[in-house]
Amino acid sequence: MISRSIDIQTVAIDVGAGTQDILIYDSKKQIEQCFKMVLPSQTVIVAKSIRNATHLGRDIFLTGGVMGGGACVRAVKKHLKAGLQVYSTKDAAKTIYDDLDRVSDLGVILVPQNTEPKTDAVRIETGDIDLPAIKRMLGLFGVDMPETFAVAVQDHGESMGSNRIFRFEHLRKVIDDGGDLRSFVYTPETIPAYLTRMSAVAWSLSLAEADGGNVDDVGVVVMDTGPAAVFGAAYAAEDPSKPTIVVNIGNGHTLCAILMDDRITGIFEHHTRQITIETLDIYVEKLAAGTLTFEEVFESGGHGCHIREAPGELPQIIVTGPNRKIAEQSRHDIVFAAPYGDMMLTGCFGLIEGLLSTRGADRG
Repeated sequence: MISRSIDIQTVAIDVGAGTQDILIYDSKKQIEQCFKMVLPSQTVIVAKSIRNATHLGRDIFLTGGVMGGGACVRAVKKHLKAGLQVYSTKDAAKTIYDDLDRVSDLGVILVPQNTEPKTDAVRIETGDIDLPAIKRMLGLFGVDMPETFAVAVQDHGESMGSNRIFRFEHLRKVIDDGGDLRSFVYTPETIPAYLTRMSAVAWSLSLAEADGGNVDDVGVVVMDTGPAAVFGAAYAAEDPSKPTIVVNIGNGHTLCAILMDDRITGIFEHHTRQITIETLDIYVEKLAAGTLTFEEVFESGGHGCHIREAPGELPQIIVTGPNRKIAEQSRHDIVFAAPYGDMMLTGCFGLIEGLLSTRGADRG
C-alpha cells in the first residue's frame, strides 16, 4: 500500500503514447476518493493540430520543447509529403530526431530559439504537459491545483545513433547500480543531461508554476513510464516477498520486468504493435530463465533486454497496461493488475511511491 505517513498533495501524470493518465493525489483522502482523469496524450493532441493544418493547406511552426514523438512525428512527415512547409525551433525539432541534420534532411526549416519565422504558419506548441489546460479543467470543477508534480515519460535519451541502444545503456546502468524504486526517480537537479525529455518536462512545469521559472520553487519528480508502471503494478503480487514478473502492455510499448526483493533485476522492451502473444510468452519464459538476450529483442525490432539476476523459473506474472487484453491468450497463469481498482492509474501509483521515496518514506 502507498505510505500515508507523509502529508502531501500532488498531481501525478503518466504520459503514454495514447493517453495521459492523471491522479490528483491527496494523502488525507482514501486513494479511491482522489480525483482522476484519463485524457488524450499531448502527442495525440499535437498530431491533430498538425493534421488540421494539413487539411487547410497551411504551413506550421513548431515551437516549445522536446516531447514524445509517435503520432505527432507521423503527422509532421505527412504534412511535408503534402507539399506544405514545416518550420521549427531546434528544441521542438528534437521531438522528430535528436540529430538536427536528419530533421533538416526531411525538409523541416530550423529557426533560432525565441524567434518567429516571417510567415503566417500555424503556431503549434510542443511539450508533454499542458499544465495550464489541466489547471483550467480542474478549476471548472472547483478543484485547486497542487504545487507538487510527479510525471512519467518514456525517455530514450539524446543520441546521435540508435536511441534503442542508448535507452538500454541507461536502463542497464540503473539496474546494475541497484534497480530499487528510488534509483529510477529524478528531481530537476538529478536528471542526467542526456534525458532531455524529462528535463523538458521539469522545466516546463517550473515555468508554468514558479515565479521567474525557478525549478527549485516547485516540487517536481520525474520517472520513466516503464519503471513507474512496474512498481505501481506490484501491489497485485500475491506474495510480494517472492520474485515477480510485471508485464506492462502499453499503446506504444510493451515492457516486461523482473522484480526481486523490491528491485528491478531484469527487463526487456518491445513495440506493442510488433509483438504477438506467442512471442511475448516466449520472451517472458526466457526472461525468467535468464536466457533472453539484448540481440534477440533488438534484432526483432524491439528496444532490447538486460538481465542482472533472474529467478530461474517462472514466478507469479502480473499484467497491466491499456492493451493488457492481448495477454488473455497467454499460456501462462497471469494476474491482471488493477491497483486500488484502477488499471489505468498503475503508473500514477508508481509515481506517488517514487515521490514519497524522495521524502524519506519506505515503500508500502
